[in-house]
Amino acid sequence: MNVVIAEIRRWKLWFPTAIVIIAVVALWYTFLTIKFQETIVAMEENPIGRWLIQIAGNEVGIFVRFKLAGTILVLCALFWMHRIRSRILFPVSTSVASYQLGLLAYLTVA
Repeated sequence: MNVVIAEIRRWKLWFPTAIVIIAVVALWYTFLTIKFQETIVAMEENPIGRWLIQIAGNEVGIFVRFKLAGTILVLCALFWMHRIRSRILFPVSTSVASYQLGLLAYLTVA
């Protein structure tokens, strides 16, 4: 397993791949949120997300803005870490991308 991770790190494709995964899954979740906004109040499991929807009168506008702002913040932090050559960039970016892949699986199966 360590050989595989070493090869992925050597190719230097892991960072662009992680960025694309994070962005695409976030946009897909945003699309689903807007598409199913009539039922999102009952379906949203994040308590902060439910609260944002409820304070907006069951509209998803504020919720979507916060989600996109959070995604942009994460992507900017990752690009900053890449620019300064942070040693923790690989575990952080691959962890976030893995979480996003889990979210994608949850959204498509559930």
